[in-house]
Amino acid sequence: MRITGNTIYEHDEHGVVLIIDVHHVFNEYDLENESGELHSRVVRYTSNWDDYGPMPGSIQVTSTDDFREQLGDQLRTFEPLEPNAETGE
Repeated sequence: MRITGNTIYEHDEHGVVLIIDVHHVFNEYDLENESGELHSRVVRYTSNWDDYGPMPGSIQVTSTDDFREQLGDQLRTFEPLEPNAETGE
């Protein structure tokens, strides 16, 4: 199963989670050739978010392989609200 960012999934251990993104971690990476030695892939996720995104301090990181073992159904794409703050001017 492919894990995609900005998506809400069911997870056996954490309940409903928001996948923020998936990162590739390299041992070495050549910027000129845009290639490298892949070390691992990690997923950033949270089980605590609101309509704007993850709550501060709630983001967790784990390997995609470990996370995928307990990942359930994709529920929907997360579409955050845009902040609309008043500047007072």
